Amino acid sequence: MRLTWHNYRYYPYERVLAAREIQALLDPTTQTEVSDGIEIQGNVETRQVARLTYFSGAVNGHGLVPTIQSQLEEAGRSGKKKQATRYSVHGMHEYKGKFNPQVARVLLNIFGVQEGHHVLDPFCGSGTTLVECSHIGANGFGTDINPFAVMVARAKLLALRTPVAKLLEIHDRLSVALVEKSTGWTLLEDTRLAYLRSWFDADMLDEIEFIRTRILECSGELAPVFLIVASNLLRDYSQQDPGDLRIRRRKSPLPETPFTVAFLDAARPLLARIDATQAILGTSLPESQAVLRDVSELALDDLVGPFDAAITSPPYAMALPYIDTQRLSLVWLGLVDPSSILQLESELIGSREMRGNARRLLPDQLAENASILPAEEAKLCLDLHHALGEKDGFRRQAVPMLLYRYFAAMKESFRSVKSVLKAGAPYGLIVGHNHSTIGGLRRDFDTPRHLANLAVSEGWRVEELIPLQTYHRYGYHVDNAVAAETLIILRNG
Repeated sequence: MRLTWHNYRYYPYERVLAAREIQALLDPTTQTEVSDGIEIQGNVETRQVARLTYFSGAVNGHGLVPTIQSQLEEAGRSGKKKQATRYSVHGMHEYKGKFNPQVARVLLNIFGVQEGHHVLDPFCGSGTTLVECSHIGANGFGTDINPFAVMVARAKLLALRTPVAKLLEIHDRLSVALVEKSTGWTLLEDTRLAYLRSWFDADMLDEIEFIRTRILECSGELAPVFLIVASNLLRDYSQQDPGDLRIRRRKSPLPETPFTVAFLDAARPLLARIDATQAILGTSLPESQAVLRDVSELALDDLVGPFDAAITSPPYAMALPYIDTQRLSLVWLGLVDPSSILQLESELIGSREMRGNARRLLPDQLAENASILPAEEAKLCLDLHHALGEKDGFRRQAVPMLLYRYFAAMKESFRSVKSVLKAGAPYGLIVGHNHSTIGGLRRDFDTPRHLANLAVSEGWRVEELIPLQTYHRYGYHVDNAVAAETLIILRNG
């Protein structure tokens, strides 16, 4: 049997992972690379071949047997010969920091996850791992402290298992309801609306509020799907600079296409991809879940575990400003009060913000190693603190304390995740490397190795660290791109 490659360029790490998933899923007696794929020998199940991620199909005596992944990607392709990442519901929202869905799927295969298994993503973000779990019939369970991330993940999972005819019916209803505004339309003033007024022109705010009201009226329990589609457009139509991850006033003109038209147009290709996905997978998929919860608060008494595996892409040290990037959606959707935005930002693992007691207590915690970090990680943070110079500004002065807080939080997360995984279960983490300039010198941090050390201190066994030098999370602004990432594979005990 010959396994054939997809018709796009591969990164070296993808071919490494492809070889591993062959071994995990098919267990062939031999495998040999040929010009258009890999030739394998052995007693191979066709059902398992269909699960492969990095192959378009298998050629045997009966012709080409396509993989499910190739069918999903083809349905989500934009026409260009490159890897499709917006297939199924993955393209519902351009959530900053989401990771490659093919990596999530291949790890499910490598870890031997089967239908009915339970998989944890303790930093689920917009739900990439959870969606891929549903695609293969596994039960995904994700937690995140960001309410917007949880809403996006829930909306994707809801759309995936809702017959597309219902979604199309709502879209048709909205197309009619949004054509003409009802008379006597007024906005009720509150703190939410006051905040939005600071970022939207009056006419624009009137339009997006009208759309929100009509979505809630026309969509019922499916409203989150359409609200998330609309929220994906908010920044483009605001007075925030849509090309900057931080919050700055825009200098470019607003789009010429009316927001209502853009919203209805954005929903159409998404519904087409959902239609194609359901034609391949059906709608009887496991009800994967996304829950608003801190990773340190995992407990089996109210989870569906113990889990067979865990897969995640955790926040980076001094990470992307998730809340800053998403604050318009958080407020417009009523997920947070504007006054609590900065506090929420400071609570995220990897945040650059320090507020309240943290600013006062962290220096002493660092000096005393109050979180009992392993010696190497504690020394790194302390050495950085001592290396600070007079020319290091406010942000750089905070780096040692922020890094210490990040390590402490990740150490606690390893303890928490370990408590809900089965003995011997695998845990895969995609982790980026970091750097900063302190004392006039560039300091590079091998964050994956440090996190592996932290995991060991909590009783995990490090199975492997696999470099992914060419892989970047989709959607990053070029100035914030991470040059190298590593896949950490751990085992519980």
